Amino acid sequence: MLRELYIKNMVLIDELRLQFGAGLNVLTGETGTGKSIVVDCMELLVGERFNSDVIRSHDQKCLVEGVFEVMPDSPLTQFLQEKNLWEDEDELLIICREITPQGRSINRVNGHTVTAAMLRNLAEYLVDIHMQNDNQQVLNPRFHRQFLDSLSSEVREILPRLEKAYHEWQTTMNRIEELRALKEQKARDLDFIEYQIGEIESAALVEGEDEELLAERARLLNWEKLLNTLSQVDNLVFEDGNGALVRLAQARQALLGIDDSFFTELAAVIDEAYYMLEDIKPRIARFRDEEEYDPVRLEVIEERLQLLNKIKRKYGGTIAAASDYLMELKNQRRSLEDLEYQTRELEERKQERWKEYRELAAGVSSFRHQAARALEARIEEELAQLSMPGVTFRIDVNPAAPTAAGIDEVVFQFSANPGEAPRPINKIASGGESSRFILALKTALADVYRVPVLVFDEIDAGVGGQALLQVGARLQKLSRNHQVILVTHSPQIACLADSHQQLEKVYESGETRVTARVLDFEGRVVELSRMLAGDNADGIAWEHARQMLMNACNNR
Repeated sequence: MLRELYIKNMVLIDELRLQFGAGLNVLTGETGTGKSIVVDCMELLVGERFNSDVIRSHDQKCLVEGVFEVMPDSPLTQFLQEKNLWEDEDELLIICREITPQGRSINRVNGHTVTAAMLRNLAEYLVDIHMQNDNQQVLNPRFHRQFLDSLSSEVREILPRLEKAYHEWQTTMNRIEELRALKEQKARDLDFIEYQIGEIESAALVEGEDEELLAERARLLNWEKLLNTLSQVDNLVFEDGNGALVRLAQARQALLGIDDSFFTELAAVIDEAYYMLEDIKPRIARFRDEEEYDPVRLEVIEERLQLLNKIKRKYGGTIAAASDYLMELKNQRRSLEDLEYQTRELEERKQERWKEYRELAAGVSSFRHQAARALEARIEEELAQLSMPGVTFRIDVNPAAPTAAGIDEVVFQFSANPGEAPRPINKIASGGESSRFILALKTALADVYRVPVLVFDEIDAGVGGQALLQVGARLQKLSRNHQVILVTHSPQIACLADSHQQLEKVYESGETRVTARVLDFEGRVVELSRMLAGDNADGIAWEHARQMLMNACNNR
């Protein structure tokens, strides 16, 4: 619950600290004393936009701070822990919003800076504010399903599984569409892929072949020069009586018999050179006998090199790169073949997810119809207690497009007069009727409505007579399960309060500012008499106020 609200430098409020307790808290005062400003500040605590026009004095910041008592293990505590805004030793939730003279807004939760969006997320667990002429969630058809679902434990149990099945079905459908688009794109490219594969495969690439062919081509192009050089080498090395081999043999002979390590090493080197040259002789003879100039072979090599150069130029610059590209092309072709198989698999999975979703959605829909009948009866009973006995209230659960919440659209239908066909409540209910309907709904859902703090700004406006007394009774009933904070001009409502605070405007040093004080019994008598008879309240009004207050205390 909200324990304390602190406001500084806002509109008429210089500095104001309000204390709240459990049960029904009432704020009263003359028109223009800032009661609605207090409610506006509560809205600011849960993420409403700041307007720099609210700053009272532009040489200092504007500040709104709320101190909330939080129940351990509540959904609010769990939410705060998930967002790292709550420590185990924390006992209070402190929300602070300030706006600098330059118009910059700063938001903090338990000392942590947060966004306004985070504060709005907190509102779902913290406070529900009903402003004058602002029906917010209650009359908005977008929220009717949530109200209905909150009444059914069966629906709340199934919804997580329903949402999971829906998202899996949607994800599978999206993947199928992606594969189909990819398949169409690849199908357009398939002919070109097949052409490239055929072109590379027909070349029968062998890594290193181009280098070997270039060497062979160079030999054939220089054939005559090679033979002349070979003859010259043969003469120099092997010419009888004067060749290098003969001279090495003579050198070996000269070194024989000398016992010296250097000469021994020299003889070994000459021996190695002799045998290496001797090995060359048969190789020269073999080259002369086996190799010959072949112009046809040269032409074949030229053609092969042209083909290899074309392939290398088109597919990566080297034979290795072209081979790698061929593998990539084959993978693309294989993936296209796999797409059909993947698509068939996904189609089967989609049907399974859809079947699961439909079964869960049908179950949820059935439970919603049951909950709708129960909530209709509750609300009609509450409306009858609020002096609206001729009202027809109906909850239509209509088929709708599939969503994560099911296949239902929930609409609250309302008719204020007998014989009048019910229509969507947000389109036909008057101000007084909508206020009483909101009260009836929240009272009917009091046991399951999780928001701990309910704030009403003149929800009793436009309501009088017996209906007003019933509104008061409903507010009292709500205050057993929730902390209720109410701005009212009605003495019949104000006398029911567990805590009554009066806001006043005072004039000091040429300035107007707002003060607040908690009223004791006699103070409440005076305030109620003013609400009954205005500033000219007499003894009769005081006595009436005293009697109202005593009756309220005795009937509690």
